[in-house]
Amino acid sequence: MNLQQIGERIRYVRTEITGLPQREFVQRMGLGQSNISQLEKGQSLPSCFFLYTMHITYNVNLNWLMTGEGEVLKDTHD
Repeated sequence: MNLQQIGERIRYVRTEITGLPQREFVQRMGLGQSNISQLEKGQSLPSCFFLYTMHITYNVNLNWLMTGEGEVLKDTHD
């Protein structure tokens, strides 16, 4: 598991998929801004709660987020 790559994928979702600044990105998830910068820089591992909330809020495919494999967004027909 490469934290740097996971962080890059989190940043990709935030900037390219949602187009939101860090604060608004996490606020929509009901979270505080405190650790999003560290996550995006690959300095910390996202919690299960963060991953689940990101999946629910933005329809992110968690397999892609963690491994880089598959589609970025979860197919809503699953």
